[in-house]
Amino acid sequence: DAEVPLHLRNAPTKLMKELGYSKGYAYYHDDPEASFAQAYLPEPLEPMRFFDPRGEGWERKVAERYRELRQRFTAARRKAGGGPAN
Repeated sequence: DAEVPLHLRNAPTKLMKELGYSKGYAYYHDDPEASFAQAYLPEPLEPMRFFDPRGEGWERKVAERYRELRQRFTAARRKAGGGPAN
């Protein structure tokens, strides 16, 4: 089972907050680097790649931005002690 990570779950009730829902969520606009360090996929899905830009036409620009974001994400995860990220 691949469940949504607790820090990404909505916590509209006291019980959900006590269970850890939304605890540790990093809001991008408050701290962009912290948001890169958090995981957004369930653990079983983290090593999977869902986008593989080919670098042709418009996809070339998308590929450049994607590589930049992946590098920032990987660096932030390692710095936070989250281990390597794909």
